Amino acid sequence: MAEKIKLTSREQDYSQWYLDVAQTGELFEYSPTPGCITFLPKSTDIWQRIRAHIDAKIRVMGVQNVMLPMLVPMEFFMKEADHVEGFAPEIATVTRVGDKELDAPLGLRPTSETMFCDFFRKRLRSYRDLPILCNQWCNILRWEKRTRPFLRTAEFHWQEGHTLHRTRDEAWEFVLSILHDVYIDTIRNLLAIDGIAGRKSESEKFAGGDVTTTFEPMMSNGWALQICTSHLLAQGFMEGFDVSFADEDGSLKHPYYTSWGLSTRSIGGMISAHSDDRGLIIPPRISEYRAVILPIYGKDRDEETNAYARRVAAMLVPDGTEIPVKGESMRAVTNNQERVLLDLRNERVGAKITDWELSGYPVRIECGAREMDEWVVTVASRITGEKSTVPVSEVFATVSRLLNEGQTELLRRSTERLRTNTVACRTLEEVGAAVEAGKFALYAWDLDPEFEKIIKDRWKATTRCLPFDGQFTDELLPITDPKLHRVIVARAF
Repeated sequence: MAEKIKLTSREQDYSQWYLDVAQTGELFEYSPTPGCITFLPKSTDIWQRIRAHIDAKIRVMGVQNVMLPMLVPMEFFMKEADHVEGFAPEIATVTRVGDKELDAPLGLRPTSETMFCDFFRKRLRSYRDLPILCNQWCNILRWEKRTRPFLRTAEFHWQEGHTLHRTRDEAWEFVLSILHDVYIDTIRNLLAIDGIAGRKSESEKFAGGDVTTTFEPMMSNGWALQICTSHLLAQGFMEGFDVSFADEDGSLKHPYYTSWGLSTRSIGGMISAHSDDRGLIIPPRISEYRAVILPIYGKDRDEETNAYARRVAAMLVPDGTEIPVKGESMRAVTNNQERVLLDLRNERVGAKITDWELSGYPVRIECGAREMDEWVVTVASRITGEKSTVPVSEVFATVSRLLNEGQTELLRRSTERLRTNTVACRTLEEVGAAVEAGKFALYAWDLDPEFEKIIKDRWKATTRCLPFDGQFTDELLPITDPKLHRVIVARAF
C-alpha cells in the first residue's frame, strides 16, 4: 500500500502537501528522465476512465480518431509565425540518429496543429468534404523549466481534437459544443470539479489562434487551473499550409479550423480540488474500486473472516472473478462493470484504515468477528465521513448510496468554494488584496494590456478568463458599460 510517511498539512506547505498526497496515494513515481513521471496503475486507470468518457462523447458528435507521428518537421513550425514563437522555448529537437546527422531537424510534438494541417491539405478538395472532424490520443513533450507531477511535466498525455468547417459560425459553434457538452460535462459530472467558463485574453490565448475558450476551476488553495481549452484557430493555419477547398460557387476558400484538448493535468486538478490532510480523495465515478473491504482478524477465525469478506464482495460484484492486485494479500473482485478491493493483509485495523484514507478510494467496508456473528458489515464513506453498521443484505444499496452522495458532495464543495471565494473588485488594489488572500478577483476591465503586466509584476497573477454570460459572475459584478468586460484574475498552476 502507500508509503509510510506523515503527510504535510495544506496550511503548512501546500506544494509539499500536494506531492505527499500524490505519492502516498500511489499515483506516480519520479522518472530518471528529467521533468517526467511514471504513471502508476491507479492514475493510469483514472486517465483511462476520463478518456473513455470523452471518447464516447466525441464519437457521438462524429469525431474520428487518428494517430499522427510524434516527430514534426521543423520547417512546419516556421509556416505559422505566432505559433512557432509561442512554442519555440519548449520544443525538443532530434538532429541525429546513431552516428548520422539528419538532413533536417525534427521536433518532438508540443502540439499537432502543423501536422494536422498537412494531413488536412491532402484530404480536402471541396465543400462536400466538410466538416472534417478528427481527434488523437497521444503523448506530448514540452520542455518545462519547472515541473509538478500531473499539473506540469515535460511529457504528458492528452487528447487533441482538430476539425475543419466551411464557415466561421459552424467552427465557433463546434468550439463551444466541445467546451460545454464534452469538457465541462466531464469535469463537473466525472471529476466533480466546478469552474468558470470563458474566453482567454489576447495575451493568454493559444499561439496562432483567434479565440481560446477555457474552463477555470478553483483549487483548494484558491489558485486557478486551466484544465481544458477549446480554440477557434480560424484561417491563419490554413493559409500558411495552403489548405483550401472549392466552394459551391466554384471559388477557392480556406476552411475554418478548431483545435481542443484536455490532458492528464486533470488528475492534478482532482488531487488539488478534493484531497485533504488525511490523503487522497478520488471521485466515485472515476474510482477503480466501488469499495475496499477490510477483514478484521481475530483468534483462529482468519479463514472464516476471509470467506465472509468474499461473500460481501460477491454481493457488490455479482459473477465477479478474483484476481491478484499486489501479491496474494491484495485481491480484486471484478466483472465487466465493477470492482472491489479485498485487503487480506494481516495488519492492525487502524493501519488498514489509514492506508484506505491515503488511497483515496471512496468507501470502506469492515467485517470481523462481531459483524460475522450479527450478519452485518460496517460501512464508511471517505468523502462524507458517514459510518454505519448495516445488514449484509443492504450492503449493495448502502454502498451505492454513499457513492452517489459522495460524488454530489464533492461537486457541492467545489461549487461552494468557487462562489464563496470569487469576489467583485472595484479597484486595482482590491484585485491585489483578493489575489493575496487566495481568491478569484472579478474585475471590470477595459482590455488594456497594461493591466495584465501590472497584476503579473505586483502579484504574480494572470487574467484567467473573461467569463461567458449566464454564470453567477453576472450578478456578482453587473456591467452596463459596453467598453468594460468581466475578467477573472488569480494565481494559477
